[in-house]
Amino acid sequence: MTRYHRMALFFVALILMIFVGGCDTPPDETPKDSLASAVAEVGEVRGERQKQSDGFSNIKLQTQFGETVEFYEDLIRDKAVIVNFFYSTCAKSCPGTSAQIAKMIDDLGPSIGEDITMLSLSIDPKVDNPARMKEYWEVFGSKPGWLMLTGDEDEINRVRRQMGVYDLDPVIDADKTQHAGILTFGNDRTNRWAALPAFMHRERMLETILHTTKDSVWGRSASTKTPVTPFSNSAESFKARGIVRGAYPDRGEILVEHGDIPGLMMAMTMMFSLTDSQLLEEVKVGDTIDFEVQSVDGSHEILSLSVDRLSPSALGDEENLARRTL
Repeated sequence: MTRYHRMALFFVALILMIFVGGCDTPPDETPKDSLASAVAEVGEVRGERQKQSDGFSNIKLQTQFGETVEFYEDLIRDKAVIVNFFYSTCAKSCPGTSAQIAKMIDDLGPSIGEDITMLSLSIDPKVDNPARMKEYWEVFGSKPGWLMLTGDEDEINRVRRQMGVYDLDPVIDADKTQHAGILTFGNDRTNRWAALPAFMHRERMLETILHTTKDSVWGRSASTKTPVTPFSNSAESFKARGIVRGAYPDRGEILVEHGDIPGLMMAMTMMFSLTDSQLLEEVKVGDTIDFEVQSVDGSHEILSLSVDRLSPSALGDEENLARRTL
């Protein structure tokens, strides 16, 4: 089991403790009801009966379209939602998580945006402004019903902790990559919430999300029937083009500065592993390559590559490339 999967399982256990009811308080807190503690932080109780969302701060956010919204009032109150935390420059779990979300949105069909909304909050808002998030959203298919949100970093991190997506070790919690592989989902009307790792079997994950979030309000629109079509979690491959910035045949890895890979990730410089280290025998740093990358369970491996000796740059001149690469 990899370190990522161990951390994903840890986060799932932690979040389920918080959202499914009756959790133990961390050892450095005074014993008190966890929900009451969360409500006290917000400073108000919303409604006559206490709900998990009473602990969610009503922070102001901006969508990828530049619209200003309030987290609780506009996005959570009396709604069913799926929530994750991401950042566009993440080269580890975020691209795989976002690709998984895009497929799940397709599986939800017309219910997405009608009965349930996908909310992705950036934990690097200094980089992820609305224009940047819109570009990221477009790379993953411009899916309707999927809002990408940015705002004040401290406020977003407060919401992240209120939703249970945090680590008790402050060093680990400061690592943004640790928070991108978890989907939290719930229905504010029924006060049912849960969480799962993003890379579990997609059909099982979707069944759990629907079981947790559906209620009598779902499907009132004649066009909304919540279809769930059969699919598999088989590996997918993507075509890409980039410039080799480092080659490491001894460990079977290659550093590639690549352009957008639609459906998988934005332009960035990323280390890829190779299914066969012999692929690097004819590759030199600075070469332009066409390659096929496979994405499965959040990992990315190069299946094949070819060197383009005739092209001085994979994506145009170096100045244009620099503008597209982080």
